Amino acid sequence: MRDWRWFCMRRAAVIAVFADLALVAIVLYSSIKDFLWTHPWWHSFLVAIPTIALPILAFFELRHSSEANTLRSEANELRRENARLIAELDTERNMHLEQIARNTQRAVTQSERNAGVLRKHLREHVAVSEGDGTWGNTPEIVEVGGDDIVTLFTPRTHMSSRASCVRVRCGELEITEIPQGGCPLRVRILKRYGPDVDLGEITRWEDRFQPAARPVFAKGGRVYHATYAKPGSSETRRLNVYAASDGANSFLLETATEQICVGDNVEVSKRFMVLQVEYEAAGFVRNSSGTGGGTHRVFIH
Repeated sequence: MRDWRWFCMRRAAVIAVFADLALVAIVLYSSIKDFLWTHPWWHSFLVAIPTIALPILAFFELRHSSEANTLRSEANELRRENARLIAELDTERNMHLEQIARNTQRAVTQSERNAGVLRKHLREHVAVSEGDGTWGNTPEIVEVGGDDIVTLFTPRTHMSSRASCVRVRCGELEITEIPQGGCPLRVRILKRYGPDVDLGEITRWEDRFQPAARPVFAKGGRVYHATYAKPGSSETRRLNVYAASDGANSFLLETATEQICVGDNVEVSKRFMVLQVEYEAAGFVRNSSGTGGGTHRVFIH
């Protein structure tokens, strides 16, 4: 708009200059000069020309200024309309992008949901069942990896002479968020991931990189066994006692799924009887048992 106004002003100035030049040419031309000299009233007319021309030029200039202001106002209105349309387009575009993001978002898998629940309960103990039975201990949730694999740690206790850990894919277990005893979760293992890891005699997960305090038991012959069944159920329990292969007063007590303890004949007998009492309290009845003999007597009844 400013360029247009400047152009109008320049055009008016050019017209005025050419008018003055034409007037000078007329006045200086000899025949015209003589005519003007013999007709004095023309003098007044020539003198009045600038006075007359100035309002005329001013009128045209004002008209051009008015047009320029009108055009400037229209341009401002167009700019505001353009800004409004751009804002509406941005809003609509953002809505479409959000809709696309929602439509393309990957659904959360059951494995990821289970991993999220387990991460909320890191370093807590859980009640575990597997197959037709339940674990006699409550392992600790110590790790839930980015690959959705949970590690359950069982320390060495009076019920188990060896610490161990079991790894399970989060998609291969069922979680029930109903407390049981002192455990906030109940976990049912459908399938283990990889072999169980023997961690020696550690009592804390942080000590897992320490060397084992005792060598692995060298199993000899079985010196005692017992099987327990629950009436009206297919659940069973089994206890086995093995002597050391070198004939020393050292025995191994284990269930069908884990090693419970290693000790002499008195210690292993005590642990055996404690487990038997727990089984009977849970509704199991011994339906078979037997001895295999051995150098050192075990005190199991």
